[in-house]
Amino acid sequence: MSSPDTQLPSLTTEQAQRLRELVREYHARRGNSVTVAGDTVYSDRGTQALYNLAELCRRAEPGAWPGIVEHHFNALENATRSAEAAAVAGPGAWAEDIRRSVYLRLVPDDAIPAEAAPSFSYTRPVATGLLEALALDLPDSLRLLDDRDVARTGLEELRSAGRANLVAEPVDYDLTRTDSGAVVHLVTGESMFVASKALVLDDVARSLIGRELPHEGALFTVPSRHFLVFHPLEDANAVGAINDLAAFGLGAYQDNPGPLSPRIYWWHKGDVTCLTEIDDATTTFSIVPPDELMVILRRLSA
Repeated sequence: MSSPDTQLPSLTTEQAQRLRELVREYHARRGNSVTVAGDTVYSDRGTQALYNLAELCRRAEPGAWPGIVEHHFNALENATRSAEAAAVAGPGAWAEDIRRSVYLRLVPDDAIPAEAAPSFSYTRPVATGLLEALALDLPDSLRLLDDRDVARTGLEELRSAGRANLVAEPVDYDLTRTDSGAVVHLVTGESMFVASKALVLDDVARSLIGRELPHEGALFTVPSRHFLVFHPLEDANAVGAINDLAAFGLGAYQDNPGPLSPRIYWWHKGDVTCLTEIDDATTTFSIVPPDELMVILRRLSA
């Protein structure tokens, strides 16, 4: 029996490959140059996610898949043309539509293929392994905004609206005490923006645990788009939390759809620092905290 595809888990590996090929064929017939990788279609007009399309195909007979693919992308084309018409009609109409649907989004720092990267120059690195982008949450799909989209409204205005929408996005929340004694906060959910809430971790803490993060900040991991797990640096269990987060992050990265990063990060005064070093040659992981964090860990342990 075929195993679920790692990027499109509603389909088997063979089914997901067939869907990607159907998507390539659809765009080739229309003379569109695209790259289909994982759960995303990349083109010079932006990106389009495939998870909704995969779910539609899962529920249908294989013979119906070509028609479903065609209907899906025709609908997205119509939505794009409507957005462009709104932009032509006036910047106010376009800006209002996009402000309601735009989100800050974390993506892997290698998510955008090299050939498409010039169209996404507005994106910015967060830390090793992570890139901040702007995503438009449409009824039938999710796509990253490209430079042309951003230019219509303005980068800072979109980032502000994307941050507000991200803060307001509902999630599930729980906390647990691990075997090491550390209290770990679990943020999960079906939303595509759960992990992206690491970009607003201070707001997450205020809304979910009812208090500010400590001055020393917090450790966190975002192994997939559906997980944000963090530990505020406030007691002697911080060292144990590093090991707990490392184990969880690696396991969840390997076992869940939408993998993001297996690394551990330190959020401190709004800045994010990666603590994980990966040796690609030996595929080994090591935790290397910066000197400033080592001072904090020693003080908390004492």
